[in-house]
Amino acid sequence: MTVELERAITEQAWTNPRFRELLRTDPKGALAELGVAVPDGIEVDVRIQDRDTLYYLVPPLRTGTPARGGVNQIDLWRSADMFCWILPEKLKVSLLAMRRAFREAAEVRDDT
Repeated sequence: MTVELERAITEQAWTNPRFRELLRTDPKGALAELGVAVPDGIEVDVRIQDRDTLYYLVPPLRTGTPARGGVNQIDLWRSADMFCWILPEKLKVSLLAMRRAFREAAEVRDDT
């Protein structure tokens, strides 16, 4: 069974208090424990949700886009070259590589 990186992070955070704290204080170190190397120049910001907190992620304005009235869903998906999830489009390949590395490391662990 292939476990996705996001699921592994969540399961570890739910079951391992030390890992959960490491996610807060050193997310790159926490990912390294899962066999994931974060490329230089990429910052990782992990927020552990509270049940009584509302979170907003405000994407940056797309470069070269004049400010205008009204924002629609397409504007949000395309703002500042952001991939439609939560990362800049230019980091999409890095995230996919990190996810692939995690799956490959998991396969090695499963084989041993």
